[in-house]
Amino acid sequence: MTQTNHRWTLMVYMAGDNGKTFEQLQGRTVFYGMEAQGWTDIQKMAAVGSTEDVAIVVQFDTLSDREHTYRIYIPPKGEKSQFEDILEHQSKVPNYLLNFTEYIPEQNTGDPASLTDFIVWGIQNYPAEDYAVILWNHGTGWKEDDIYEFARNRGVPIRATSDEVRSLTRSNRRLSHSFFLSSIIEVLNLQNEESRAIAFDDSSMDFLDNAKLQQAFQQAEEKSGQKVSLIGMDACLMSMVEVAYQLRENANCLVASQEVEPMDGWPYTAILQSLTGNSQMMPGELAKLIVQKYGLYYSEGLRGGGIGITQSATNLKVVEKVADAMGRLATVLGQSLTNQDIYAEVALSRAQRKVVRFRDEDFADLHDFVKIFRDEYAGDNTELRMVLDEVMNLIILEVEPQFILANVTGQKKSRAKGLSIYLPTHSYSQFYDRSDFASCGWGEFIRVHNEAN
Repeated sequence: MTQTNHRWTLMVYMAGDNGKTFEQLQGRTVFYGMEAQGWTDIQKMAAVGSTEDVAIVVQFDTLSDREHTYRIYIPPKGEKSQFEDILEHQSKVPNYLLNFTEYIPEQNTGDPASLTDFIVWGIQNYPAEDYAVILWNHGTGWKEDDIYEFARNRGVPIRATSDEVRSLTRSNRRLSHSFFLSSIIEVLNLQNEESRAIAFDDSSMDFLDNAKLQQAFQQAEEKSGQKVSLIGMDACLMSMVEVAYQLRENANCLVASQEVEPMDGWPYTAILQSLTGNSQMMPGELAKLIVQKYGLYYSEGLRGGGIGITQSATNLKVVEKVADAMGRLATVLGQSLTNQDIYAEVALSRAQRKVVRFRDEDFADLHDFVKIFRDEYAGDNTELRMVLDEVMNLIILEVEPQFILANVTGQKKSRAKGLSIYLPTHSYSQFYDRSDFASCGWGEFIRVHNEAN
């Protein structure tokens, strides 16, 4: 199936090895199993299929097959021997994909080498003018300490109450479904309550933190000589300035959600229908398309969770300007607070209280925070006002080069403008200092301010 004239090659890295029961958690699971949803999403891709201009490939690691991970070329519609329905609990490669599947040894999807190898394989076997890599799994923002530490400490108790579990499992979204909530409460209390990343692998008890994610893309580029044009995250909470900054040199565009995603995730059929129908679109156009189709899919009224959805496309070429501006904001605001500017203290307190937050309440919409602060600030610090305006303008002004290429929200998150930022009100995670973005000054500002309060 190898061709040399593709316009696009889409590589979907599906980390579906979740849902394992752990003896250390009294037979409970950490993550909700997404294997069935993975086969459903593959079916959605196959409903369109690859074309001469667009190649679609998947690497799917599952919990049920403990010997193999699948690399699947999604064939053109006419090449399928049979298009059968995939059962809800399908646990093997469906018949119509057997001739297009390569069986490789069981992969640890939390190992950056696994992602690197998949990207290099996709580039070598399905060369194209542009490449998009979609990371499909549970995701929880920049936070990146070891969520599987509990499994290495058999003495960890389970502290969740039945009322807590019931209150946390009412939503149909991926974060609630991704964790078995009686254990997630305990896991999130480990290591300063910070336990997040992407591409979690229950069997290997590993995951891709943002540094490893950056490493995987960098090594793939070094080995293949090709740079990925678009990074997509069909996962929760990953549209953050910290994540975008970490990946700023690894692609042109990032598409992700500020909020947790509904279990259905991305509407692959609609996205691929448009891409294969207009394969000449540039990376920014594809990024905008994904956001548009996502918004339309969840606005149709028949799918739960639509009123709280978010999805955005970020121009990674501009994120350094945002980091520089946020560094100046951290410096000026820090000086104002040190000088006991009561107006700055009041504005900061109100902005922290009123800002749009997400399922992880440490994550706040960056634009909304800055706008509220500016609106509430009654002082005369001209420099502070100027840097506030600069940050806001970088996010919302539609001038070239535009930072937020596209943004869609449901009614509940209508003020969200596309990127979140770490904004805890009290504590400060020691792990935040690992992120590249923290070094711009924002990390030090949050740490000093929260410790003082």
